[in-house]
Amino acid sequence: MPELDDERLITLKEWAEQCGYSHKYVVQVMPRYYPDFPAPERTRQGATSKGGGGGSNLYDPAKLEPFRPQGPAPVEVAEEHLNKQVTLGGFAKLIGVNDRSVTQIKDQRPDTLPPTADGSRYWYPRARYFVRDLLLMWNNRPGHGRGSDKRRPTLPWQQDSV
Repeated sequence: MPELDDERLITLKEWAEQCGYSHKYVVQVMPRYYPDFPAPERTRQGATSKGGGGGSNLYDPAKLEPFRPQGPAPVEVAEEHLNKQVTLGGFAKLIGVNDRSVTQIKDQRPDTLPPTADGSRYWYPRARYFVRDLLLMWNNRPGHGRGSDKRRPTLPWQQDSV
């Protein structure tokens, strides 16, 4: 087995920040909950078998990859649809999902909705959006679970509010 270079290795603290997990969850819960969670490649002083000091141990990022949170699969639409104007329900039909899956965004996370086709930042009945903007929003939504908003990238129309 080839020797790993310490430069390539990563601590669980660094990995947790990349994934949007809390450091405590990655160090204390994941190794116990997942029997196939990888062991550290290099153990540092202070680490114990019960997780104490384990956040500074060095891990192979390739072995941690299966434990990275998985977001939903991206959706693609034909290029001729990208500049069309649709309602949220029309977008749901276009991508083949239940319309409630899309329309609930206006209630739960209205800040992630793009501006309407007429430039309004607020949803209103029968509001129309460009498909390209809704597609960007839809494909950048995180997966389920606590902390999922930490993994949500900032969308172009949110730059002013950040």
